[in-house]
Amino acid sequence: MKDSRIWLMLSKHLSGDSTSQESEVFLKWLNENQSNKDLFDKTKKLWEGLEVIDSHLRPVTLLERFSKKRIKDFIIKKAIGNFIGFLVGMWVTLMFSHHVLERKSLKNLFGLAGRKKVVVNDAPEWLQGLLSIIVGFIALELVNHFFQTKKHLIVRDYILMIYRTKIKRQPEVGNI
Repeated sequence: MKDSRIWLMLSKHLSGDSTSQESEVFLKWLNENQSNKDLFDKTKKLWEGLEVIDSHLRPVTLLERFSKKRIKDFIIKKAIGNFIGFLVGMWVTLMFSHHVLERKSLKNLFGLAGRKKVVVNDAPEWLQGLLSIIVGFIALELVNHFFQTKKHLIVRDYILMIYRTKIKRQPEVGNI
């Protein structure tokens, strides 16, 4: 049986929309082997809205959804995302614009009143916006991958190790 047909059969069975013939096919598939039963159990738990917490399945309470740790993680991720978005926007703006001195004209009394700096955009605004979105998306996906693979913990441990070794190497003030 094809994979998409299995998922269709599982969704019909879990929603209660399966016919008697489809139910017979489902029961036959379910009793074929243990991996089918395991797949059905996992799918049923996800269908019912259960989340994995502390290596066992149970419903997530409201207090667990809004715990201090989750709120702190959300705020940190938002701050990092906004900061990266700001940096990408500034970078794209700097890459496509430059300053020039205004020309001699009647506005500045043909150069006697002083010249002003004028910003010149090398690319249209829509192209700058599009590039900001694309580069920002790539940067945020890289940061998201960095945090999901928990590489930030490795970097933190490395920095702490370097910091601790520097403290141990510093001579005491009284021994000099």
